[in-house]
Amino acid sequence: MPIRPLALFVLALIGQMLWAQAAAPQDLDKTTAQTAAGHTVASPAALMAALARARGGERILLAPGDYGRLALTRYLKFDVKFPAPVTLASADPANPAVLRGLALAGVENLTLEGLAFAYRAQPGDRLYTAPFAVTDCRAITIAGARFTGDRARGNGPPDDGHPIALGLSVRGSAGVIIADNRITGFGRGLAVSDSRDVAVTGNDLSGLRLDGMDFAAVQRIRIAGNRIHAFAKSPDPADHPDMIQFWTAGTKTPSTDIVIEDNLLLSEGRGWTQSIFLRNELVDQRQAGAEMFYRNVTIRQNVIVNAHLHGIFVGQAVGLTISQNTLIHDPRSDGPQRNPPLWRPRIDVSPDSRQVVLRGNAGFGIVGPRGQPDWQLADNAVIQDLSPTQPGYYAAVFADPFGDPARLASFAYRPGGLLDGTRIGAAALRPQ
Repeated sequence: MPIRPLALFVLALIGQMLWAQAAAPQDLDKTTAQTAAGHTVASPAALMAALARARGGERILLAPGDYGRLALTRYLKFDVKFPAPVTLASADPANPAVLRGLALAGVENLTLEGLAFAYRAQPGDRLYTAPFAVTDCRAITIAGARFTGDRARGNGPPDDGHPIALGLSVRGSAGVIIADNRITGFGRGLAVSDSRDVAVTGNDLSGLRLDGMDFAAVQRIRIAGNRIHAFAKSPDPADHPDMIQFWTAGTKTPSTDIVIEDNLLLSEGRGWTQSIFLRNELVDQRQAGAEMFYRNVTIRQNVIVNAHLHGIFVGQAVGLTISQNTLIHDPRSDGPQRNPPLWRPRIDVSPDSRQVVLRGNAGFGIVGPRGQPDWQLADNAVIQDLSPTQPGYYAAVFADPFGDPARLASFAYRPGGLLDGTRIGAAALRPQ
């Protein structure tokens, strides 16, 4: 029986549909592919298209390549307040996707994982230039990333040839996690201001010109398990580097509920810096009173190997605990002046502070106690490298205190020494 023309048409249509289904995987845009692990993109346009379609819960993988500057703001045609976390991650962790700039403003529920943030300095860039910025955001995580800085050019002295710009800026944000990142080669590593519920954990910062981490007007912040080390200082005498710094100048709200714990702050023979420095400028310059005191501050279990008397410095505070920190002098990082006390890290607390606990610390000394009735001091040890005949000499405290200052093992507590078998000093130096 002959096949009618209508039947031929139907058969042809069915065949086309079957062929289209079989061919569809090969016909996808080559910049985009769907995998079981997530949605893979390979161009800036494909990345933005994937974010525009995101409804929460997506994992978008970035193929190796340069994605330029990623800008997500409330002014885009799609909503950047994702109802559930959206993750951007490198498809190949060994060859991470590169971002040359980052501007997140008004974004919610976004995770950036395993990316490479590579800054290229432009003439005129300054120490406050922020190529990677998070502003007015909520629930942002940046983890496992590499932030690589650059040296100034075209600025003239003292900038040219030295690290410039800011590695990561966070302002006006809440619920931010900055974890397990490497930040190197910037003027300053990280700055967080006017933000709350922030965790800065497990990061490695090095090769910085000025500051490691800066904080102002923050609440409920934890700075833990970071390694800040080996700065690349400039010869500019105006530079005054700090590894972890808080300030109140220019702020209207106090920083409160601060935990700084289990950090390694190591100059590694690369020149002195202040280590943990919480000055309260508004109060000590009599521009504010008790309403701007730091509140509920805990500084514990940190190892400081550096060469400046401001090992741990805290201005006016209420509810301050400094416990089980070890502060060690690195003579290879001394400044040029012949001033031995200036280069030996100690603990210094404003005597105006209230409800202070100083317990189980080891360092060159403690400044601030004057018999205040609401201060508690217990089990603190003076350790020093000035006189072998005086108590607390380093050779009787550490395994190899005059060896390589970049080796933490040099400062392991000597068996049978002053700190062995005690709860004085940081646990990280106790033999495991």
